[in-house]
Amino acid sequence: MSATIISNKKRKNIDLSEDTFRALSVLASANGKNLKAYIETILNNEAKMLNEEMIYRDFLKNPESKEIVPSDEKSAFEALLGL
Repeated sequence: MSATIISNKKRKNIDLSEDTFRALSVLASANGKNLKAYIETILNNEAKMLNEEMIYRDFLKNPESKEIVPSDEKSAFEALLGL
């Protein structure tokens, strides 16, 4: 009996113009990746940026996020984070 691995990935076919295909293929090669891996990396990075932007927008809605922090408190926080 074989084990089935369920992945949380989705598969989609996309159509690219010849020019786009050629340009992305060159960029993928320059980055040491195949075209599929390169496109996946681009799309994953875009999704991550979108997610971070949404989090930042929610953060800015909170009035406390607009308070000015005293420099000693900022220094202590940065030290805690190792910055």
